[in-house]
Amino acid sequence: MNDLELVERFRADLPPADPAALSRARARMFHTPPPPRRRWAWGLVPAGALAAAVTVAVVTARPEDPAPTAVPTAPTTSAPVTAIDAAGVFRLAAAEARTQPALVAKPGQFVYVESIDATDNVENLETKPTWVPPKEINRKIWLAADGVKAGLLRTTVVKTGEVNEMPLDGRTAPAYVTDLPTDSKKMRDWLYSGPDTGNGADATAWNKIGDTLREQYLPPDAQAAIFEAAATIPGTTLVKQADVAGRKGIAVSRLADSKDVRFDYIFDARTYDFLGERVVVVGDLKPYPKGVVSRWTAQLRVAIVDRAGQLP
Repeated sequence: MNDLELVERFRADLPPADPAALSRARARMFHTPPPPRRRWAWGLVPAGALAAAVTVAVVTARPEDPAPTAVPTAPTTSAPVTAIDAAGVFRLAAAEARTQPALVAKPGQFVYVESIDATDNVENLETKPTWVPPKEINRKIWLAADGVKAGLLRTTVVKTGEVNEMPLDGRTAPAYVTDLPTDSKKMRDWLYSGPDTGNGADATAWNKIGDTLREQYLPPDAQAAIFEAAATIPGTTLVKQADVAGRKGIAVSRLADSKDVRFDYIFDARTYDFLGERVVVVGDLKPYPKGVVSRWTAQLRVAIVDRAGQLP
């Protein structure tokens, strides 16, 4: 699979382009309310010189500005544990996940997820392609915990306040996930299972992490297992300062095979709570300026509520 084909697959869950605006529609992602975000895909479908290698979610190609945001902690007489490599970040994130109480969902309830999501555009694709920076969208989504009832997606453009709502079909996969392994070795086998995406086994497993964490609820033991399994995926590096939607943390990064795009998962640098994901262009990929953040998502809140549209 070449770079262009990877780009075309990177946001396969989006609705088809509007034929009346073909030169731009393929590069836009938020002109109509998007469907539930189960898989990430880049909205760019380049012509000629526009080629990239991307498949999933996330983070920084360059060290970010200053130190992570401090969070209140209980007094202690010993120094906090600090990760010194990428695998260490995942292991500390797993340990933190296991300390969290599990949310309880009853039949008929909903998993509520709030996030900030942002994706860039490319305008004038067929004439003079121009990169347009990402715009932030606040996403609130309600998905049936058991997959039975219809859900709801509400998006708000952060800058303008424009709100859109989209009803979501019922009879889908449960949003409260109970069938994943809680053992790290079995979880690793699961991450590496499934059809060949053409990106290589390691890249596919890396991307599957983001797809699994995004807009659904994993109990703490399963979330810990996925982080422990992630620690064994080769080719990762540590980014000591990373930022997602204004939240500073520490990131684990992995380059696409083409070396043009970089995907990272971001964690709080003190608590190792999972914060979100980013995609950064790190190669010469016109019209993208080198080093720009093309896409990010910051997970703000996950809760269980009684009905679609209800806030926790």
